[in-house]
Amino acid sequence: MTASRGRMALAWTLVGVGIIVAVLAVIAGYVRYQALDTPTVEETATKMIQDDDVREEIGFRVVDELFTRVDIPAALRERLPEDQQGLAPVLAGALRELADRGIQRLLADPRIQDLWVRSVVTAQEQLVAILDDDTTAVSTEGGFLVLDIRPLVIQLGERVAILGNVAQRFPESAGRIKIMEADQLETAQDLTQLLKRVAMFLPFVVLAVWGIALWLARGRRRAILRTVGVGLIAVGILVLVVRELAGSYFVDDLVRSDSVRPAAQNAWDIITGLLADGGLTVIGLGLIALLAVWFSGPSKSARATRRALAPFLARPELAFGVAGLLFL
Repeated sequence: MTASRGRMALAWTLVGVGIIVAVLAVIAGYVRYQALDTPTVEETATKMIQDDDVREEIGFRVVDELFTRVDIPAALRERLPEDQQGLAPVLAGALRELADRGIQRLLADPRIQDLWVRSVVTAQEQLVAILDDDTTAVSTEGGFLVLDIRPLVIQLGERVAILGNVAQRFPESAGRIKIMEADQLETAQDLTQLLKRVAMFLPFVVLAVWGIALWLARGRRRAILRTVGVGLIAVGILVLVVRELAGSYFVDDLVRSDSVRPAAQNAWDIITGLLADGGLTVIGLGLIALLAVWFSGPSKSARATRRALAPFLARPELAFGVAGLLFL
């Protein structure tokens, strides 16, 4: 018996709703884990500091911070004989070249890389506290959420031993990169609370909606499942395309220096890696759904495959075990 026209109309509507919710589920899951999950942020920061291009740009920022915030010529004049103090500006230029080379060796040290990772994780924990409206647990700089690279700058200055007392010369407020204003996040706070509530459940909402659609579509369930599979593949492709277009805009339009673009591209790829994984996962699920449509169909190849697998599928431990693996 085939489902009535009304039941089929409702089933197709639920399929469309499920596809829309699937898009939201992928995006919400990415934002939740990439921005709000500390272990994920720590892993991302580690990948960034281990990338050669990104590490080079981080090194340039650290050196700039040191030479901008500390009066290097004055520090050199203090350590030079009186008759040689005029050489301080020249030596400062040479010292800058030495620092540019030395910072890359410094950042290759796992212990120094850990300082960078700790700085990023601390900023992320402050962000999460602010988004949770727990501003009493957060110390901001002048009303801004900051990324503190002061320990890296001090480490670099200590490697350039001729400076001496870098921690005392380096202003307390320096080495802190402003990320965002901490007191203008009401909308972000509302969205975060909503996201934390729904992100975990959206995938189950998708499965429930499509399950109801399949239940309603008696006699037309293969057509419904085929549309679900195609819809999942479309969702995955859409996510990958949007990631690619957004990356092109970020790297090509917002990054003005050609020398910085390789690092910006690598950083974008690392930060949005989870989004790409989500898109590929959804595509994989769509292919599994289409495989199920073919496997249950009337074609000669499907019937031959069912006959070949019948002895194995007759064993519950194998049939349900394989189904469980595919579900995972």
